[in-house]
Amino acid sequence: MGDNKEIILILIGLFILFGVAFKPLKEAADRNSGDGSTSSRQSSIGRTSREDQETKPIDKIKDIEKEIENLGEILEKNIEEGKRSPYYGKINMSNISGRNNSDPSKEYIRLSVNLDGNEEVNISGWYLRSAVTGYYVVIGRASLLPFPFTYTYSDVVLKDGDKVILTKGFSPIGISFRTNICTGYFEENRTFHPSLSKQCPDPEDEILPTFSSVYERDNECIEIIERIPRCTTRGNEYLRDLPDTVSQICKTYIKEQVNYNSCVAKHFGDTDFPGQEYRLFFNKFGPLWRKEKEKINLHDHNNLIVDTISY
Repeated sequence: MGDNKEIILILIGLFILFGVAFKPLKEAADRNSGDGSTSSRQSSIGRTSREDQETKPIDKIKDIEKEIENLGEILEKNIEEGKRSPYYGKINMSNISGRNNSDPSKEYIRLSVNLDGNEEVNISGWYLRSAVTGYYVVIGRASLLPFPFTYTYSDVVLKDGDKVILTKGFSPIGISFRTNICTGYFEENRTFHPSLSKQCPDPEDEILPTFSSVYERDNECIEIIERIPRCTTRGNEYLRDLPDTVSQICKTYIKEQVNYNSCVAKHFGDTDFPGQEYRLFFNKFGPLWRKEKEKINLHDHNNLIVDTISY
């Protein structure tokens, strides 16, 4: 910021200097252009010399005007850059998806992250603000190990490659959260915009117990488990419709072990368990941004601008 102040002071000084020089040059040009006493007996060489002398002040004025214009552009650029965050170009906003949708949970902005090496940035407390109306919303915290409607929040600390979905509306599970390899189960009987990734571990790939001492019965249960789609649970109605030959041990396993909680318990220690996507919700219902001619800035903790979108 100190360098920017020095640049601004230098530019102001140059404006004053050019302003002082501009007036006498202009007056000289006016005097020369209004001089009608030139003798008709002047030689052609004399006239050419005289004309050259008259045009020099005008050319200098034009040069000064151009220089002032250039300096003004430089000054404006330096002022604009002085408002930029150190994370400018590292955290980028997408345009608003579902803008002005009647369902606030369908309106969201994506943040993409491009940091250096092991660089991290805490965005909890950053905010989005309309440069036109002044309306703003603050980015909050999130659950790193989410369970529906369980409020255990931590700051959102981003690393290179992370993604963020900032949703205007409300969370289908009541909280903001970081995804993991099991959160695809949240999509069952709920709707997220955009949809959550359904990359849960396949139930058939888990270490399965022996369901029956009879090979055919044991194999029958394994085949049922193989038909269960990823990130999908099976309830009592499904279990009642299974053949009578299916053992109670098999039914109990399907009901109690093929679900989100069991997935977390089995895979929490896996290196690929944490996801790289955060789902953050502003819990707003009414309009936030103008329908048109809007400019939205993303500000960091120091109120500096990280990124801007306009429409």
